[in-house]
Amino acid sequence: MVTVIFSTTQRRFTDDEASVEIEASRVDELIRALYARFEALDGMLEHAAVSIDGVIHNDALYVPLGANVEVHFVGAIGGGSGDSIGPFEDFLAGDPLGYARRWNREGRGVAIATVVSTWGSSPCPPGSQLAVDAAGHFEGSVSGGCVEGVVIERAGSVIESGEPVLLEFGVADEDAWAVGLACGGRIRVFVERVD
Repeated sequence: MVTVIFSTTQRRFTDDEASVEIEASRVDELIRALYARFEALDGMLEHAAVSIDGVIHNDALYVPLGANVEVHFVGAIGGGSGDSIGPFEDFLAGDPLGYARRWNREGRGVAIATVVSTWGSSPCPPGSQLAVDAAGHFEGSVSGGCVEGVVIERAGSVIESGEPVLLEFGVADEDAWAVGLACGGRIRVFVERVD
């Protein structure tokens, strides 16, 4: 059994429970169980650092949990932040997936665009994401410039049709600045609807 201790800030999302005991063998299982028990926490713990019996782990999703351990979810250690959950909007800053989840829960049509590969120079590395809602609001980045404008436009079509698309952008160095690829290069962006 794992004992999760919640901070005062986190308790806003746990019906004021200070701690809970959950059966789980890895951190990802623990997070899923917490989300099932406390719906308001959904999407808020995957990127937090995790303290397991006082040892801090970053990128801890697949860390095994022994019997009778105590777990705390804490903010990013590098920046010296406090709780893993601050005011909801502050938590989402720079988190396109967090925005996509929230917008989807609000009933908005949502698509997520992900850079799946790059060649040569590109402003954003593979894995970079952009969340787009049906009204054209967006959060995150996959490239910048005109490329991002095209991705946002195509995301609207993906939201309507439900059909994902793989977009590829590549330009010669002399045209690169005009469309948002700073030094030539090529990027592939996968756009899919969030259901």
